[in-house]
Amino acid sequence: MTTLALFVPGLLGPWPAEIHPPKPHAPTLRRMLARGDRLTVEPLGFEGALARLFGYQGEDLPWAALGLWGEMGQRPEGYVLRLDPVHLKLGMTDAIVFGGPSLRLSIDEARALAASVESHFQDLGWRLTVAASERWYLQTPQAFDLVTTPLTRAVGRDAGLFKPGGADATRWLAWLTEIQMLLHAHPVNEAREAKGLLTINHLWAWGAGMLGALSIGGMDITLVHADHPLARGLAHAAALPVYDLPERLSDGDVLSMDAGHSLVVLDDTLQPWLDGDHEDWLATVEGLEACWFAPLWQAMARGQVSELILDAAQGGRWRFKRMH
Repeated sequence: MTTLALFVPGLLGPWPAEIHPPKPHAPTLRRMLARGDRLTVEPLGFEGALARLFGYQGEDLPWAALGLWGEMGQRPEGYVLRLDPVHLKLGMTDAIVFGGPSLRLSIDEARALAASVESHFQDLGWRLTVAASERWYLQTPQAFDLVTTPLTRAVGRDAGLFKPGGADATRWLAWLTEIQMLLHAHPVNEAREAKGLLTINHLWAWGAGMLGALSIGGMDITLVHADHPLARGLAHAAALPVYDLPERLSDGDVLSMDAGHSLVVLDDTLQPWLDGDHEDWLATVEGLEACWFAPLWQAMARGQVSELILDAAQGGRWRFKRMH
């Protein structure tokens, strides 16, 4: 008998009151939400809700170091900071943040931009790793006192609301201004502008910190299936076995998750929700219905799964048992 926790951020919004996205064709998901028990939990953003599943209360984790661990499979030493490429759309009084896959930044473009930034700051010993076009990791020989905000909380909002804090914030704001000037005249951005694509005119600094003696524990999870680097990094930090996420759930996959309490991280709905891309979100939810929700409902009916927890981060949490 298997207990499964599904973490699906962005699945159920929440959406702004004036936004009414189309309803996906997901009869199994609707049935689950109608019959299951809704649990009372504090709504948290992606990082905080993910940390809570691993028994950690709060959002002050070294997310960059955890993400790099999840990407590379090796525990990084020293100070790590995410420097993610973004586009700031300047208005009269604000600068709205756009980031993630919606930028359509190629890996070659990302590497060229990152190489220029790394070269510009070579005297400081900066080392940039481009794990994916939208995920950059900076390792520095010096640690900094820096308080930052995850990009997931800033997308679609005014960048001015999330300026870095901490004792070294002034120094970092000056460096980020240098980076903006460097990016402005970069050939990659000139080419992107000529194609009508959003330019990369800023890097979003967040997740600063060192792993040090970080201890993750106190959770019920015994097995993790995830592709997201933060989930994989947390699993490594908690000394849990972590496996790649199957494209869809099959009987064999259910049986392979029988090591007690398995966590499955399905993060595909997160970016469409952050971007407010209703068509992409709709298609993604309907894909999850076919590949995950319907097969899980059938597995519960057959008794292969004894309990299912659905955690949608800010969208709420539900518990389902076979009687439902």
